[in-house]
Amino acid sequence: MRLITRKSAPVVLLLMALLSASILMTACSSDPEVVEKIVEVEVPVEVEKIVEKSVEVVKEVKVEVPVEVEKIVEKEIEKVVKEIVEVEVEKIVETEKIVEVLVEVPVPEGPKREIVFGGLNWDSALVQNGIARYIVEHGYGHETSQIEGATVPLFQGLRKGDIDITMEIWLPNQNVVWNEAVKAGEVIPVGKSLEDNWQSTFLIPAYVQAANPDLDSVEDLKEEQYKSLFAEADSGGKAVLYGCIAGWACRGVQEGTDAGVGQIAAYGLEDHVELRDPGDSGLLAAAIEGAFKKEEPILFYYWGPTKLMLDLEYPEKVIDLEQPDPSTCANNDPVHGCAFPPAEVMIAMNTGLVEDAPYLIKFFNNWDWSAGNQLAADGWYGANSENYDTAEEAFEATAVWYLSNNDAWKSWLPDDILENVLGALANEG
Repeated sequence: MRLITRKSAPVVLLLMALLSASILMTACSSDPEVVEKIVEVEVPVEVEKIVEKSVEVVKEVKVEVPVEVEKIVEKEIEKVVKEIVEVEVEKIVETEKIVEVLVEVPVPEGPKREIVFGGLNWDSALVQNGIARYIVEHGYGHETSQIEGATVPLFQGLRKGDIDITMEIWLPNQNVVWNEAVKAGEVIPVGKSLEDNWQSTFLIPAYVQAANPDLDSVEDLKEEQYKSLFAEADSGGKAVLYGCIAGWACRGVQEGTDAGVGQIAAYGLEDHVELRDPGDSGLLAAAIEGAFKKEEPILFYYWGPTKLMLDLEYPEKVIDLEQPDPSTCANNDPVHGCAFPPAEVMIAMNTGLVEDAPYLIKFFNNWDWSAGNQLAADGWYGANSENYDTAEEAFEATAVWYLSNNDAWKSWLPDDILENVLGALANEG
């Protein structure tokens, strides 16, 4: 047994004091009122304040964001529109500058080579040939000639350079070969003619429709009563269609090419319509005139502006049977089975002549051959052609008459060339 010494007594006293303090604290902590006050007062108040601040922040975001986004979108749209307009205007100006460079080429002095025209075998092209040749010969000092033929072979001659100028390239009739030739750099368009034009495959006299009021569409040609109306003794019961001449581009539109099946097949008329070739444009016109004089039924192809259609009072007394609109065909090309659209009639030049006589580009670019011009010249030719030994002489005489009695063409030429032409006309007998 260990005895408490004097040295250890203070330690014992300290321990006893601590033990007494501990007992006293324990007794105080058992008081329930102190614990309740701490829990109820301190904790709930702090949590509630934090929640209120979070809600206020969310509301502020919802109000501010949409307004800023709307303003940004409006500004971006305005800037884009302005940029597009400015770019388009710049492109147009550049194109005009290029044209000015091409047309301001002076006519050189000295010998000039012969220029060959495509002698397409219908009146409007030959009338224009006569006038253009007279101006090129007497105004610009070139000898001229023409090679006669149909559309397809003459276009091949133009591509090869055997022909320098063709006054009528009918598009879309010649779309495929035309695009090929332009892409190959063989031909270029240098002007336009006959802008107020039309053509149709299925025309009938108004007196025929008056007697058959239900006949108004190509679809009606499948009915027996209308087939027999246009049938002839050698047509096997089919309606005879006096159509395009072999070699004309429109012939392919009617009977089909590699580009499309053609109007007759596309309309399902193979068993109902026989396409008949009259032989040339004169015989086609004669067949139509003859039927009208006798008031006989006839189904035919024709085009305008022409004196024949003017005399027959198209479109009042010549009726175009309904066909699908050109917009229903790819590229508005009637070879796929729709009506002919108004054509774009181009003046085409072989690129070899561009190098040899670039000054002629401005002349053909200024060419403006309206229906009024054509009908006046065509009318004079029809009334006077029998007074000449050859058709070429008759068309040259038509040119002299037209140039002597009209003024519009004078704006096509620069002053020095105009003076040359007027001097030549003054010497005509």
